[in-house]
Amino acid sequence: MADVYEVLAGSLNLRAEPGGQILTTLPRATRVTEVGPLRMDAANTRWLNVQGVGTQPGFVSAQYVSRVNALGQEGPEATHNGDVTEDRLRQLTPTAKPWILSSLTTDFVSVVQPFGLLANPRRLCHFLAQAAHESAGFRTLEEFGGATYWSRYEGRADLGNTNAGDGVLYHGRGIFQLTGRANYKSMGGKISLALEDEPDLAAEGSVSLRTACEYWKSRRIEVAAGSNDIRLVTRRINGGFNGLAERQTYYRRAWSIWGDRGQPPGV
Repeated sequence: MADVYEVLAGSLNLRAEPGGQILTTLPRATRVTEVGPLRMDAANTRWLNVQGVGTQPGFVSAQYVSRVNALGQEGPEATHNGDVTEDRLRQLTPTAKPWILSSLTTDFVSVVQPFGLLANPRRLCHFLAQAAHESAGFRTLEEFGGATYWSRYEGRADLGNTNAGDGVLYHGRGIFQLTGRANYKSMGGKISLALEDEPDLAAEGSVSLRTACEYWKSRRIEVAAGSNDIRLVTRRINGGFNGLAERQTYYRRAWSIWGDRGQPPGV
């Protein structure tokens, strides 16, 4: 059976030759089938010879796709261990900001281990997949939109925004975005940081990882992750199923890197 891949980046160029003429642009989650041997270019980049539905054969860079029919750690860059490093996170999210990956991985083990994320590869892969989606591929730890958009939180008593300017000041920050004065105060108490007084701290990588873990624990998401129920994991993160297809793509990619060798991702 030919290997099937799906596009992980926001969009990906299908080229006539490695690094050559662009034939078409493939949106995220587009599936393509390998139709010939891979090629290497002068920079030692892997190029897959693929074809999608309604496209002619061409080449895509292997670092921006995820193999759909991989079993466990059979991704092209897999090293067959559970370490979460900058390089391995970059395999999950090729367009991530370097400073975010660096800040997330510095104390990754010590932060996440008490929450049981390393005890089960399903939990780790679901956590990283959801984190990748919520942070736009680890490209931001702050809500998009700016002050005009954030002002929609102004006067929201349910968020504890009772003072003028609270809506903008306590806009979404972090991996699983912390929003509202009350939530900043509550989460700050849990991690022993004065987030209510210094809300910008919530957008720092290591702090964001800690708040994400606390949120994960408070919603008992490890149960849904352990049973591999990505719809329930997503609902507990998002409140619905927004971006479910992308979350599934990230999960399969994560499983190809950190999953149990020889076991299918199941999503």
